[in-house]
Amino acid sequence: MKMLIGGKEVEASNCAVMDNINPATGEVIDTVPCATAEDLETVISNAVEGQKQWAAIPFHKRMEILEKFVVLAQENEEKIARTMAIEGGKPYAQALGEVGRVKDAFRLYMAEARTMYGKSIPLNSEPRGLGDVCFTIFEPLGVIAAICAFNFPGVLFSHKAAAALCTGNSVILKPASDTPGATMLMTKLLLEAGVPANAAQCITGSGAVIGDGLVTDPRVAGVTLTGSTKVGINVAKLCAAQLKACSLELGGNDPLVIMDDTDIDEAVAQALGGRIANAGQICCSSKRFIVQNTIKDAFAKALAEKLSAMRLGDPMDPATEIGPVINEKAAKNIVSQIEHAVSQGAKLLCGGSREGCFVKPTVLTDVPTNSDVATNEEIFGPVFPVIGFDTLDEAIEIANNSCYGLSSGILTKNTKVGMKFALAVDAGGCVVGANGNYRLTQQPFNGHKLSGIGSEGTMYTLHEMVKVKTIVLKNVF
Repeated sequence: MKMLIGGKEVEASNCAVMDNINPATGEVIDTVPCATAEDLETVISNAVEGQKQWAAIPFHKRMEILEKFVVLAQENEEKIARTMAIEGGKPYAQALGEVGRVKDAFRLYMAEARTMYGKSIPLNSEPRGLGDVCFTIFEPLGVIAAICAFNFPGVLFSHKAAAALCTGNSVILKPASDTPGATMLMTKLLLEAGVPANAAQCITGSGAVIGDGLVTDPRVAGVTLTGSTKVGINVAKLCAAQLKACSLELGGNDPLVIMDDTDIDEAVAQALGGRIANAGQICCSSKRFIVQNTIKDAFAKALAEKLSAMRLGDPMDPATEIGPVINEKAAKNIVSQIEHAVSQGAKLLCGGSREGCFVKPTVLTDVPTNSDVATNEEIFGPVFPVIGFDTLDEAIEIANNSCYGLSSGILTKNTKVGMKFALAVDAGGCVVGANGNYRLTQQPFNGHKLSGIGSEGTMYTLHEMVKVKTIVLKNVF
């Protein structure tokens, strides 16, 4: 693989590389450049010029170019999805579905960008403004650094690149080291569609070198990051030193409350739907299953039976239901977290081990409400901690007893109960009647507490990529 800098496929200036490994087989797929500070300087300098070139293209022409990208993305869906599956371990059908969301997201961002109207202050609204016309316009921030997590390269590329380019910014994409291939392919398609070579670039390498360098460079006007809370806090600190705009979509320990008026089979289906995709490596997947004690044991047993029958395997095999986690380090960490939960009083009902990067789906039951996994420890894998409760108020207390607040869900046939929980839960979103693993391109996707700052989703992201300018025509009336 090569980086895309100034429209050219290049190696790192010192030719350093890291291996790109298939987590399902352990085989080296390719090598990825480890960019240097020198490479970063070139990328940022290019981006400054590229932003001017891109912004100078009339808005309607920019939209035509991005529409060409959408067509190219559709034509290359299978290639992009295959790359996602092989390097990230995501089952191919799931990867193909994610790539399909790329074209939808770009078109929705483009449609929303066409409605970014300025405002006109009412004429003569104040004595000191008699005869003046006062109105606002939006201008691009400039250079946007887009730092992406490994788990959804297509979705994250869409929300970050589409928003930046629709509003006249240039974008520097920094994909996760484990999954750079899909981002590289899509960046190539942007250039093929007609985006100027310096307006869309892709750089790979160490987060400590490239990520921090992007964030601290004063020529970078805004940072959008999806990643861990630890990394997000560091980025926020670095941005604060320059009062730089930043949008952070971070971790979560999302609750799914299951009331005892819920059918057990439906509860299990929702639990699986909210957790098992992408081997549980989803920011807004359900990670705490808060189940009313009257049905807790029956739910946990039925869930364990379903999970034990699911097939782990090669992401390219259509029969595979669960692929590997992203790398062996992550797999080891998940097993360590499971063992820690057991040491704090949880009971292991099934799973709890790994083979290479494959973590066996795990059910932990009778999880103490004060244990780490029930509060502030996010497990990024196929693990289902089941926590019992008696009353709705108790469920709300357990749900809110976390430093995170990304998404949430509640299963109940009683709408009033569902709405009481939705209003009381301290999270950026709540799904009543299903799990919280829910994200539309147009909805504001944001977290409370340590789950992030800012919102992603069409109009919300677009407005975080622009600055407002007020223009006054003095004494024109």
